[in-house]
Amino acid sequence: MHIEHIERMESPQTTMLKQEQMTTSDFTRSDTRISELLNYLQEIEDLKALGDLADWDQNTAMPNGATAIRGKQMATLRGLLHERWASPQLGNMLVALCDDVQQNAFTDADRGLVRKAQREYEQGTKLPRSLVEEMTRTGFDSFEAWRRARKQNDFATFAPWLKRTVSLQREVADLLGYTETRYDALLDNYEPGLTASKVDALFAPVRDISKNMLQRIKASGNTIDDTCLQGDFSTEKQLSLSEKILRAMGYDFDRGQLAQSPHPFTTSFGSPFDVRVTTRIDNHLLQPALMASIHEGGHALYEQGSSATLVRTPIAGGASMGAHESQSRMWENAIGRSLPFWQSHFALVQETFPAEFAQVDPTTFARALNKVQLNDSLIRVEADEVTYNLHIIIRFELEKMLVNGDVAVESLPRLWNEKYQEYLGVTPPTDADGVMQDMHWTFGFGYFPTYTLGNLYGAQILHKLYTVFPDFDEKLAQGNTAFVHDWMREHMYSVGAIYLPETLIERITGEKPNSRYFEQYLTSKFETLYNLPR
Repeated sequence: MHIEHIERMESPQTTMLKQEQMTTSDFTRSDTRISELLNYLQEIEDLKALGDLADWDQNTAMPNGATAIRGKQMATLRGLLHERWASPQLGNMLVALCDDVQQNAFTDADRGLVRKAQREYEQGTKLPRSLVEEMTRTGFDSFEAWRRARKQNDFATFAPWLKRTVSLQREVADLLGYTETRYDALLDNYEPGLTASKVDALFAPVRDISKNMLQRIKASGNTIDDTCLQGDFSTEKQLSLSEKILRAMGYDFDRGQLAQSPHPFTTSFGSPFDVRVTTRIDNHLLQPALMASIHEGGHALYEQGSSATLVRTPIAGGASMGAHESQSRMWENAIGRSLPFWQSHFALVQETFPAEFAQVDPTTFARALNKVQLNDSLIRVEADEVTYNLHIIIRFELEKMLVNGDVAVESLPRLWNEKYQEYLGVTPPTDADGVMQDMHWTFGFGYFPTYTLGNLYGAQILHKLYTVFPDFDEKLAQGNTAFVHDWMREHMYSVGAIYLPETLIERITGEKPNSRYFEQYLTSKFETLYNLPR
């Protein structure tokens, strides 16, 4: 395998851009008010990092018997964090800065820091510590109840916990406040400024194009053979392959680690210096671990690309969950499922599994990774690009109704199955593979829409990359992913959460977020893959 490493002379424009980023991403530490605020917030971030470390341990190494005590420990820690965010001391610091920080003497990093701290302070003062601790304890207990109930396919035993979560989330929404619906307050937690009406407007064309494409592929009768992804693949070799692919993407193992967990995730204990990923192994299918590793690698590149000047502050790392998903989904789907990528990286698969893939070529492998599940798209985390957003839209519609009080928890299994039949043409055979397949509802609502939002952001950013690099595919085919990583680090990763997500996407692409580029991407890709008439 040949991986191209390109030495580039920096142009004057690049040098100026880096100098601008150094100013943008650094703080005016000479101002005593900024310095005082930084010292205060760094303590908060240190405590948060310890909580994230406990979450990592829970998902990777914690013994089952430790669940109850860990829930209490985390409730205490989050209670302490809440007290610090709601402290009058922090409020006084912000009063002294909120107006002045808009002046030219301050940097964008200063403004982003104050904006983020003001947001957290306002939310902290609206929510009592007792409620924060109760949500944490309930979340841990609900997660364990979900895990047992899913294993036994017994929604009835999980329903009381879900009811409790719904009740707590409604209480949170009422305390935080909202303009249109309760659900807006929860959406805003994950994507600042997002409302259900905005989601409806962005998702409607995505729902239509996805349903239409699924029907077109079914009607064509064309299929893709994915049997090469099936076999006996040892855990050790799959982890080895995942590590090789992550290194090829640019993930830095000196500042990271790969582990296994039931649900793949990425976490940071101080971006960009400690960013870890997990993957999920299926010994009979290669795709789940491979694509999860690339997906989580996209998250990790974002975190590792954060400017070191932002470390131990709340604006280090991603701007929002939607912004984060733009990177995980772009790296996983637009790059990690593309033929050009595998033309240069398929040798890694053959080296790891020589017997299984000696007679397979990159084209067959890449096509297999893109197979659309025409009649069996039941599991979101295993869904293809055509059906994936329909999974998300179903969850969005259901949790919006739950939080707003339009449906009862007991009706969820029936509603879930009806929507799966309507949107995807399938009915889950069990609740374990239906309404209980995701763990997310054990901790609350408002998260799921960010997955599809990430697809929209990612397609818009991808369009920009093709504009900047007309030879995008040729570079990938030569084994070069550094040009993507470098450009994204310069224009997105390095600035962390200095900007609100909508502002960030507009700065990167020159346009406000819209669904047009995703519609074009999905249509062009799958018309070609399935040889559909245009």
